[in-house]
Amino acid sequence: MNIIDFGALGEYVVALLPYVPMTLALSVLASLLGTVIGLVLALIKMARVPVLSQLAAVLVSYLRGTPILVQLLLNVNAVPIAILYLNHAFGTEIDAMGLSPFIVAALTFALHEAAYSSETIRAALGAVDRREIEAAQALGMTPWQTLRRITLPVAAVIAFPTLVNYFIGMLKQSSLAFVVSVIEVTAYAKILGGRDFRFFEAYLATAIIYWALTVLVEQASRVLEQRMERPRPASPREARESQEARESQEAPEAQEVRAA
Repeated sequence: MNIIDFGALGEYVVALLPYVPMTLALSVLASLLGTVIGLVLALIKMARVPVLSQLAAVLVSYLRGTPILVQLLLNVNAVPIAILYLNHAFGTEIDAMGLSPFIVAALTFALHEAAYSSETIRAALGAVDRREIEAAQALGMTPWQTLRRITLPVAAVIAFPTLVNYFIGMLKQSSLAFVVSVIEVTAYAKILGGRDFRFFEAYLATAIIYWALTVLVEQASRVLEQRMERPRPASPREARESQEARESQEAPEAQEVRAA
């Protein structure tokens, strides 16, 4: 009698592979949204915007202080209630049960990710050398140009390793989406285990797939991190704009010298 059916284990690994794209799509979407929201929260905190900074602090405290599973269950029940309220208040006829559980799970994971990534991004933005920012301002760059061309690229290199760790955590965290009826790797493993009463093999196959995905992400992140650390030559457009800004900065000085 075989305690572990290795044949079933191999079959389960193959059967679970078609659901890997769902897991990756959920993880990538939640991570991207979470990073963008985290950047907004970080900028609000750094700018100390009245009211918004206090609201952001409360939101981050709530998201970091409650379990992600509770947030997921709460949101999947709160969304239909909110839609029914909007229908009653504005006379609309939106289907309260029509919103995809995938969207609810992605938004829940994104907000949870933003609560942690906002602090990482804020620290990375604060670590940018102030002299680089002052040099950009001296060349005539606007605050938005300075943020886009100087601050964010440098901060991205600093925060990249931590954000990759967050993405790896998101990969594993996405396994909770099955509680809101999102059929991804873990959900289908549960279905396979219930069908054949081979839960151990099904969940072992699931663990192997998540482990393989994690290793692939780690290897890819190392390559990307090395490429990000290399100095990138300026594009012709950036070089032209920098030259124009430098000339506009030097022109008044030259006029003053001639006048003297």
